[in-house]
Amino acid sequence: MNRILLPFLVLSLFYANAQPASNRIDSIVQKSVTADLFEGTILIADKGQITYHKSFGFTNLERSNPVTNASHFSIASITKLFTAIATLQLIEEGKFQLTDNLETLLPQYDIPNSKKITVHHLLLHISGLPNENDAIFSQPKTPVAFVSETLAQKGSRLGSFNYANIDYVLLGLLIAEYDKKSWEQAITHRILEPLNMENSGFLKKDAYPENFAYTFSYDAGGNRQQDPLFFIENYNAAGCMYATAEDLLKLDQALYGNQLLSEKSKVLMYTSYPEYNYSGYSVWTYNYPFSEAQPRIMERRGGILGANSVLIRMLDNNKTIIILSNNNRFNPDSFGNTESLKEALMIAVAKTKS
Repeated sequence: MNRILLPFLVLSLFYANAQPASNRIDSIVQKSVTADLFEGTILIADKGQITYHKSFGFTNLERSNPVTNASHFSIASITKLFTAIATLQLIEEGKFQLTDNLETLLPQYDIPNSKKITVHHLLLHISGLPNENDAIFSQPKTPVAFVSETLAQKGSRLGSFNYANIDYVLLGLLIAEYDKKSWEQAITHRILEPLNMENSGFLKKDAYPENFAYTFSYDAGGNRQQDPLFFIENYNAAGCMYATAEDLLKLDQALYGNQLLSEKSKVLMYTSYPEYNYSGYSVWTYNYPFSEAQPRIMERRGGILGANSVLIRMLDNNKTIIILSNNNRFNPDSFGNTESLKEALMIAVAKTKS
């Protein structure tokens, strides 16, 4: 074969395979956008290389300021992934163990059942500690005050799954205690700076970053309304971070090597507990059953009012889907609804050849 023609043949074969896949992805996305079911950013990557990245909708109520690929989004409970990573790093450093209890680790706090609640229980949301009352976000609260006031609520049984923010606020206090710096400083030093995640940080009422995608919720009448601005910093280690899609891709890719965690720690993080809704340490790991390929998924979701986001990692072939939305019509928790944006993309990406 002519050596001059060979590169052009390879390129034409590449585009023949890539273009239909890209068209399928865009068709799925446009279906939701056209139906006014999605605002936000969608990024898809194959082994860290971005194959699709587009943004839709607006960051303001007047619909005059478009969302861009560089917009900053509230990532809500994806924050918990950062907290779990820092916790496992401290365990690797020998600062404490998964089996250590709260009475030993945080004796200064009056926590019910502290002799029995361990780091493992907090990471897995099986501490039995209660959920906070929404009123806690009406005034600024320190993590200590958040814990103290939340403990006044009714909890559940130790060992039963209860998705409670207090578990990760306590992990934030644990990180601060044993890393000798605030949780925010620890996350910055341990994750954001090493990965050059310069477009990620911590939200605080009245101090939002530039190009921030303010969130919106649709009421029963279909009216798009801006969500109230509250003291989101009170979520602390459980849900107060913001990021761009490209920054989250940096985190995703770092988890394939040993820059953040050892292989042993990643096995611990990804271990799935079917009895606890297939939860692991801050993530859900499972084989997605509604796709022919049944890819092994590690998923981290987040949702606060109109901030609804998901990081989907196909672990066996390093494919990534990141969806950051700023309205409540996107459902990051979808499971079994193959027509939903999230799952339709999962099925399409699983079919795509690397």
